[in-house]
Amino acid sequence: MNYITSKYRNNFLRRAFLLILLSINFIFKSQAQSLKHPIIWITEDEKEEIYNKIGEYGWAQELLDQTYATVDKKVDLHKAAPSWWISKIPPLAKDDNIPELKVKTVHQHGAFTGQAAHAALIYYLTGKDEYAQYAADIIWHYGSELSTREGHNTSICGYPFYDARTSYGQIAIAYDFIYNWLKEPNRKVYSLSQKNYIDYDNAVMQKAVLNMTDNILQEYGRPDVHGKFISNHPVLTAPGALFLILCLENDKEREHLFDVFWEEGTYHQNSFKNTILPMFGEQGIWPESTSYSFMGNITMILNIIDRIKPEMNVYKDYKNILEGNFLFDNLRYPDRRFVSYGDTHRKNDGTEKLYRYTLNLAQRRGLKDFEHKAQVALKQRYDAQGGYKPKVSVNTFGNYGTFTNLLWGSNIPDVIEGEIDFQKPTVVIKHAGVVLQRNYVDKNNEEYGLCGVIGGAHYVHSHATGISMELYGAGYVMSPQAGLPTSVAQRRIPLHEHYFRLYAGNNTVVVNGSSHGLDEGSWKGRANVWQNTTVNVASEPLHLEKPIAQNFNFATQHLDDNVNNAVQERTLSTIRTSPTTGYYFDMFRSKSLGENKFHDYIYHNIGDKMTVLDEEGKKLKTKSTDKYQNDIGDQVQSPGWRYFEDTKSSTSTDQSISVRYDLNEDKKYMHQFLPSGIAREYTTALAPPSRDINEAYLDKKTKVLVVRQKGEAWDRPFISIYEPSASKTSSIRNVTPLKDGEAIIGAKVTSEVEGTHIVDYIICAESSDVHYTNSDLYLQFIGRFGIVRETTTTSGEQETALYIGEGQSLSFKGLKLNSGSQNKAFKIFNLTQ
Repeated sequence: MNYITSKYRNNFLRRAFLLILLSINFIFKSQAQSLKHPIIWITEDEKEEIYNKIGEYGWAQELLDQTYATVDKKVDLHKAAPSWWISKIPPLAKDDNIPELKVKTVHQHGAFTGQAAHAALIYYLTGKDEYAQYAADIIWHYGSELSTREGHNTSICGYPFYDARTSYGQIAIAYDFIYNWLKEPNRKVYSLSQKNYIDYDNAVMQKAVLNMTDNILQEYGRPDVHGKFISNHPVLTAPGALFLILCLENDKEREHLFDVFWEEGTYHQNSFKNTILPMFGEQGIWPESTSYSFMGNITMILNIIDRIKPEMNVYKDYKNILEGNFLFDNLRYPDRRFVSYGDTHRKNDGTEKLYRYTLNLAQRRGLKDFEHKAQVALKQRYDAQGGYKPKVSVNTFGNYGTFTNLLWGSNIPDVIEGEIDFQKPTVVIKHAGVVLQRNYVDKNNEEYGLCGVIGGAHYVHSHATGISMELYGAGYVMSPQAGLPTSVAQRRIPLHEHYFRLYAGNNTVVVNGSSHGLDEGSWKGRANVWQNTTVNVASEPLHLEKPIAQNFNFATQHLDDNVNNAVQERTLSTIRTSPTTGYYFDMFRSKSLGENKFHDYIYHNIGDKMTVLDEEGKKLKTKSTDKYQNDIGDQVQSPGWRYFEDTKSSTSTDQSISVRYDLNEDKKYMHQFLPSGIAREYTTALAPPSRDINEAYLDKKTKVLVVRQKGEAWDRPFISIYEPSASKTSSIRNVTPLKDGEAIIGAKVTSEVEGTHIVDYIICAESSDVHYTNSDLYLQFIGRFGIVRETTTTSGEQETALYIGEGQSLSFKGLKLNSGSQNKAFKIFNLTQ
């Protein structure tokens, strides 16, 4: 890594000159810096506000008490035997060339430097010397060695991406809090090499800080290319870089490096302003998979810069990011875990940090709308989790929670006017090509709420899925998407790269047995995950708008798949039949623009047992097959279905098929219905255990149904009805196709719910101007999506509901509904005389 481009030779010479200056103490003594410490999180002038906060609010006192508890024993051990304690710090790596999977000491170094930062915080708040001494001795141990190096071989654990996210930032935080204490006359720090306390030399720490900064920024390397597509790495390392820059005494050098950080950038640490921030689109979220999209570092850094350099007014240009911070809560399932798309952990939750950072900035800048919105969002979160219960812990990565919770934390009133509805039926995430559909209930929503997502795209941490689907029901994520394994090492094994990250590891449709992603353009080399972006072409309601009907909503995603020379379109609708029952309508259209050999509809469901029945209620006859033991010969073995085990296929049948997935853990079920009319082969299989699901099923193989249809699947789309339930017997009695000539245009779904007879006629066309007439049903519809519901109660009361999700008109048995300019409408007709 010790290379210097000609473009940066002058900078290298300038830096060499500065390092000479750093070694001459009197120069710094005669050259006062304009920046006062502490500065990163808080200033000396704000200390009284923190005292008042701790004295007035129990949660603030609790945070301080926990901080004491985190470091007190360690401070005592160090005080009693400093040599023994400091010797427990692992040796520093000789350079930063250790491969990621061979790094051994990142957690230990993170713990020591994190403890130093927390002890330094206590010193800032209390003035107790023993905490400053503890922090000083630890950061001196690192600083005294790193000061002897240059930027290119500065390292702690051996891997620069880890050091910048862990120890570098914590050293800077500790140094910032105890800076004034260290600069007092006759300060001593412990030297492990000399086995004694020695005079503190600030020039040594400054040189170490500069080297660590160099190791992150790497001005000695290649330049940044502003506006290019990047990963999250420079976002994750940005706090470490900024914190170190703020610890440099020389005003000119500090401002130069801040300019590199903010404006110019480097290949290794891209420009925050010109490369990182432009990645945010109109929705104001970082364009990656669910849990990676939170990226709280962005708002945190904008807040820090706004505190230190208010004249820059950075918040004014990035209010879309502040708005985007409130989007994620819309992506929760009824159990409060998050939907999954791409590499993600559904339990990861960055919303509280985003709200706290937004609130702190809004209060300082007088942004009343954002202040109120952040307070409401935090209040709703605390109510949902049983109150505000902050915890102090020293983590390895992103170890900033204690500082932001206590120093930036604001008391949330017990009563706040207004609320935020985070449970709107439709949520669109544009960069991921994803749309969410939900139908929630007021009572026992975790059990009876419906929520699912469909979509797919290419972004950092994406998977190659086409238009994939995930469904929740009866307290479980029943049909999970692939998600992310628990360790970095597991991301690099064939199971993830050749299955979970590909079509067969998801709930989607494979065209001609060859659906795949491209290597060229993929966010990760040799991953073959580049695909076109799925686009939302229709929905009711629109994104974050209110629905027109309590029981119906829909969304349609369209994919022009240039990779596989195909066109696909998927519609997901949540349809409620009672406060405790409801189902999903899934229609998947697909066709190759070349030869249509066959299409495979793949569906995964967790469970202990899978039962497939024909339309007579008998078990479908199957026999072993190896037809999915193949791939297209690319480097990732697309489409990935070699991982299917115990595959058993039926002969071709045009009968209707029903499937029940049994979850014996607490007697829950997923009922699946596939209507008759098209000759198809049905294959059952076992797949590797799903990830990020309820713990009871983490080690159990996932049930899979694959439906193969020869020819195209556009005029003859796949239709599947899913009802999650606590009942072994479904409330759905029958599902039959609705036809428009030879084409299938929807389904008739008949249900019995506590004696009430419900018939839904679901029409799902391929465009908004389709004219559909069914003379047998006396039904006419102009539009894309509509539902007719006939309901007869046990007492003989009858009503018909007409729903136009998108379209102009709908008539049924003499009842008529027009949408007018809204292109959507809903009406209930009471037929009881």
